[in-house]
Amino acid sequence: MTSPLTAVAFMLELTGDFTSLPGLLVACAAAHGVTVLFMRRSILTEKVARRGYHVSREYSVNPLARVRVQDVMERDVPTVTPDTPVQVVGNSIAAGDPRLGHRHAWPIVTAEGRLVGLLTRGDLMKALGRPDAAELTVAMAGSQKLTVTFPDELAEEAVAKMARLKVGRLPVVDRNNPQKFVGYLGRTGIAAAWQLLLSEEEVREPGWLTAQGRLFRMRVRRVLGRFGSGD
Repeated sequence: MTSPLTAVAFMLELTGDFTSLPGLLVACAAAHGVTVLFMRRSILTEKVARRGYHVSREYSVNPLARVRVQDVMERDVPTVTPDTPVQVVGNSIAAGDPRLGHRHAWPIVTAEGRLVGLLTRGDLMKALGRPDAAELTVAMAGSQKLTVTFPDELAEEAVAKMARLKVGRLPVVDRNNPQKFVGYLGRTGIAAAWQLLLSEEEVREPGWLTAQGRLFRMRVRRVLGRFGSGD
């Protein structure tokens, strides 16, 4: 209902005719009601929709633009050292290792915390299928050329990188020391950002009035209970 009130305020400011206020308010409210009830979209987006573009929400904020990578990244990430044989990783996954088995990629990190590569399930399967699999390490099987993100980078920018490169995860490194591994951004972190927006929109926190209403209902129930018990 802000549109009719804004139109009325503009007209009164321009004309100064307060006698037209009732009719102007009714006309603006009726016009706004027609657009809401009979048009699928507002007049602002109708022309865009007629050109074939899908408009799901007229005014929405991308939740990925509201959080930074450090807010949604995984910090306790299972890693593998560069000299770990690929067969050891394969055997751990086959044995149902709960730390490595459910993941689709593993950062290759040295004992000093330096990121040197990334091993994906695809890389692992290719390495295990080679005749010299027993001699391969994860550093040899994984990718050495990595695209990374930083903790202070917007999640929206990080996801844009993932979309351009068609990858499903990004290692997170310290901006001041790009070789220092600090976290991992994958689909879980992206889903967490969207879940944060849904929680803010759908979950209602009780305020002062709600608490007072509950207290009033409890008192009424006590009084009615006393009458019902005959006290």
